[in-house]
Amino acid sequence: MKSKLLILSLLTISNIYALNMQEAVESALEKSHLLSSKQSKIEASRANEDLLFGAYKPNLSLGYQYSTRDFENFMKKKKESLFNVSLDYNLFNGFYDKYNLKSQESLTKSEEYLKDASIADLKQQTQNSYLSLLQALKVQKVQDEAVTLLTNQLKDSQNLYKQGIIAKSKYLKVKVELQSSRQDKLKADSDVIDMKNALSSMIHQNIVLSELQESNLMLSQTVNFEDSLKQSLDTRSELKYLEALKESQEANIKAVNSTYYPKVGLALDYNKYGDEFIPDNFSYGDLGSIDDEMMGTLSLSYDLYSGGKAKNQKLIHKHTIMSINEDIKSTRQDIKLQLQQALEKIKVSKGQIDVAKLSISEAKEHYRMTNSRFKQQLDSTTDLLDARLLRTKAENNLYQAQYDYQKAVANLWRVMER
Repeated sequence: MKSKLLILSLLTISNIYALNMQEAVESALEKSHLLSSKQSKIEASRANEDLLFGAYKPNLSLGYQYSTRDFENFMKKKKESLFNVSLDYNLFNGFYDKYNLKSQESLTKSEEYLKDASIADLKQQTQNSYLSLLQALKVQKVQDEAVTLLTNQLKDSQNLYKQGIIAKSKYLKVKVELQSSRQDKLKADSDVIDMKNALSSMIHQNIVLSELQESNLMLSQTVNFEDSLKQSLDTRSELKYLEALKESQEANIKAVNSTYYPKVGLALDYNKYGDEFIPDNFSYGDLGSIDDEMMGTLSLSYDLYSGGKAKNQKLIHKHTIMSINEDIKSTRQDIKLQLQQALEKIKVSKGQIDVAKLSISEAKEHYRMTNSRFKQQLDSTTDLLDARLLRTKAENNLYQAQYDYQKAVANLWRVMER
């Protein structure tokens, strides 16, 4: 009774620590260095927004001056000091600050959309990597079975050869085929290691193959191409990224237009003069003294000509917008093609699964019958080798179709950015 409870407890612990596809995706997203880098770029862009927003705030500064000279006259004292408080405020800058900030806000959105696209890419890559590892494990299992079948056939062939029932060439043919199958097994083992390392690197944790859970990505309903295309074009972060870049360039054009407006500024200054180290009244004796001074300045400026700078800047932004428009059209075409390819792959692989399931049952039965006839010397060594090859091929075809289907579903979700 205690041993049964221990086994049950061990099984429960194993299930707790088993890795499934969703957990692999979550781990990849949580620990991705690329996504951390993207987030840092977003934060830097937001900080730049705050920097540009400072143009709406006044500038306050304090100043102090002290000077000495070796002569004195009625205009200059040997010692002079000045304490200054200055407040400057930009009343109107031709909307430059407004649209410069708007341009940066659009750039921040573009960085956010880039991160969203990277999240979708990493999710798809993790799913495909997970599925590739599962498929590699299935192929490894098939190759193990192939080696076992050929090992048993070699024993039977050896006995028949010793009894003089079959020629030595038939025995050697099985032996060569076994060596070839062992080479295939080595490759299958290596593929498992490669796929395991790839997934482990992606999710930043060690993978225990025995704890890997099977996946079951599938479509719950038929997908309509037109509806899926519309959804993809509405949700894809790559398109939103380009649109945000376009908005930034449009705002830049409006910012350049600020050169056609006058600039208005206001400055308030408080000056305290002195003829000692500490400013405290500035005296000219009988000529009087300089009191503390308050001064307000309203400035107005207008650029009449700047060498065509504004015109050329606008041309740069306009041509950049034209380039982005072409990128948008190209990206929309790419998305349409990606959707067509994903749906076609789903249809084909789904049909291949149905055919492969039928083929594998027939191939196994064919091998069983051929093996039985071989032992009775009703079928040749070549017949049995061919039957074994058909069985192995049918099993591999089934797994290939099953995981191709799931990868196609993952790719469809990426296209639609689900």
